[in-house]
Amino acid sequence: MISVKKLSIATVGTVAVSIGSVAPVTAASLYDITGLSFLPSDINDSAQIVGQQYLWEAGKTTDLTTLPGANNSSIVATSINNKGAIVGGGLTVNESTTNQETIPSQAFISNGDTISALPRNYFCTTICPPINAEDINDSGTVALNYDGRVGLVQQSDGTTNPVLSTRSLFNIAINNQEQVVGTAAFTGGSVVGQFSENGQRTDLVAEAEPESFYRLIRSYANDINDAGNIVGSGLVSTSIANSALEATLWTNAALSGVSLGTLGGENSEALGINNLMQVVGSSFLGDDSTQHAFLWEDDQLIDLNSLVNPEAGWELNSAFEINNNGDIIGVGTYNGEQRGFLAKAVPEPSSVLGILGLGLFGFGGWLKRQQNNKLIF
Repeated sequence: MISVKKLSIATVGTVAVSIGSVAPVTAASLYDITGLSFLPSDINDSAQIVGQQYLWEAGKTTDLTTLPGANNSSIVATSINNKGAIVGGGLTVNESTTNQETIPSQAFISNGDTISALPRNYFCTTICPPINAEDINDSGTVALNYDGRVGLVQQSDGTTNPVLSTRSLFNIAINNQEQVVGTAAFTGGSVVGQFSENGQRTDLVAEAEPESFYRLIRSYANDINDAGNIVGSGLVSTSIANSALEATLWTNAALSGVSLGTLGGENSEALGINNLMQVVGSSFLGDDSTQHAFLWEDDQLIDLNSLVNPEAGWELNSAFEINNNGDIIGVGTYNGEQRGFLAKAVPEPSSVLGILGLGLFGFGGWLKRQQNNKLIF
C-alpha cells in the first residue's frame, strides 16, 4: 500500500502552510478539486480517504470515533489499503491489567464499521507505551511505530518483527513487497532516511554527500511504491554553508538519490509516489515564503495549481499522496481558509504532463538551489 502522509498523533492540527498567489492558467482545468472537512493522510485506489478521525468516501464523511470499539478515543487514522482496511493510533484499549484498567494511545484497525486494537506485540507486558500504526499494505501487513523509537512490521496473525530502530523514528511506510522505509534521528542529531528489506537496513544517500561529519541532516524518506522506488528529500550541496533540501527520488536504495528540483525556491520535499512513477509533494516558490503543491512526472516538475481552474478559489499548498489512478490528496487554502482537498484528474489522462507536452500549458523556470530549513507538514 502506498503510504500515509503523514499526520502523526502528535502533529495533527499543526500543518504549516504558506499562502501566496497562484500563477494564471491559460487552458481548461485538468483537475477537479473537492474540499474535505479534515486534513487527509492517505487515499486508496477506490478514492477512499482517511485523515484525523475521519473516513471519506464518495462525498460521505464518517467519524471513526463513533464506531463500535472506538471507546471515545482521540484516534487518528493514518492509512487505508485497497481492501478498505484502516489503521492508525490513539485508541484507548479497555483491558484489566495489574496497574490500570485502560491502555491509552494504542494502534487500531477498522473496516469502516467497527474498530479494534491490533494484536499486542511482544514488547508489551502489563503497560504498553504509545503505539501507532503508520501504514498497511494490501495483504494486511502493518508498519508500526513503537513509542516513536522502533519500527515494527506486524502480520495479520499478530506476528511482529522489528525492522528499524533508533532514538527517534517517523514517516514509516510499507509496500506490497513488505519493503519498509522510514526516517531515523540518532543521538547527536543526525537525520537519515532508511530502507529495510528482509531484516537488512540501508541508509539512503542524498545526491550530495556531506563533506563533514558535523553535517546533521542527510536525507528524509517519506514513501515507497511497489517497485521499491522511494521519495523524500535530501541535500543538494556538499557545502556546509548550504543546507538546502530538495525533493529526491531513489530508484534503488543502494544508489544515491536524484533531486527532482523545486518550483523556483530553495527547498522542496516529495511526499508520495504511486506505481506509475508519479510523485507529489510541496515546494517553495521563488519568494522562498510561499509553498505550492507539485506533481512530478516524466522528469518534469509542475506546480499543481497550474492544472486547476484559478476561478475555483483554491490555492494548493502541499500534496500528500497520489493513488494509482492519479487522484491526489493534500492541503491548501480555499477562499483564504485552510482545507484538505481531493484533486481528481479530468478526464483522468494516463499522463497529465504528457498532455502538457502538447502545448496546452506553459510554465516557467525553476531550480534555484541554496539554503533554508526543511518543509514542515
